[in-house]
Amino acid sequence: MLALAPLVGHAADSPKSVFVVGSCLDKIPSDVLSSLQEQIRDSQKYRLAHNLGDGDQMGLVLTINVSCTERKNVAAIATVLGAAKCFSATNCHVAIDGSSVRADLCDTSTAAECGKAIFKWFDDYRSSPIKPALKLN
Repeated sequence: MLALAPLVGHAADSPKSVFVVGSCLDKIPSDVLSSLQEQIRDSQKYRLAHNLGDGDQMGLVLTINVSCTERKNVAAIATVLGAAKCFSATNCHVAIDGSSVRADLCDTSTAAECGKAIFKWFDDYRSSPIKPALKLN
């Protein structure tokens, strides 16, 4: 097993790459994801990655995996955190922390707040000193 930098850790000099995985096409989930991505972009600790390989940097990328569904003006947003390391353009290893599963119910009036809450949860999780390190093979 190859041990990589832990998913939890201390703030580093350069922002950590974060890739939001999932396609939420309905209106409310799309607004939630937009808000989450905006929080990442506005953060000094993180930067939004466009893929698991984080461009050409091939470093560790934190992941927020999202699954969404919308019905009758309410969206269910499920998220789980992880990390990925790419060794080449076609060889990426991903670890998911199953204990980080979260579910939110959001409506049109709370979509932006839901995105902000997911970001805060992600940042709090990353800052937690008691979480074990994720390992990638």
